[in-house]
Amino acid sequence: MFALRGGYKCLNKNKRSVGIMGRGEAIEKRILEVLKKAENPMSTREIGLKIGRAWHSIQNHCLRLQIKGKVHGFRVGNMNLWVIKR
Repeated sequence: MFALRGGYKCLNKNKRSVGIMGRGEAIEKRILEVLKKAENPMSTREIGLKIGRAWHSIQNHCLRLQIKGKVHGFRVGNMNLWVIKR
């Protein structure tokens, strides 16, 4: 990822450009991709491990996605679980 005027040029794992967007938008897009592929609800930690980001960052972005109505979050014990709204 490298800075451009007005945003960031985001690269995926294969170093291919996915367009110009903010860093947060790129993380949220990756979260949605991971949740779409998941068969079961995923914990914040599992998403963080798949994406390679800290759990706290994932938690904040999942909460933002929940406010936007794109994911549903619920708590089981001491874990936050996330599932994409279909």
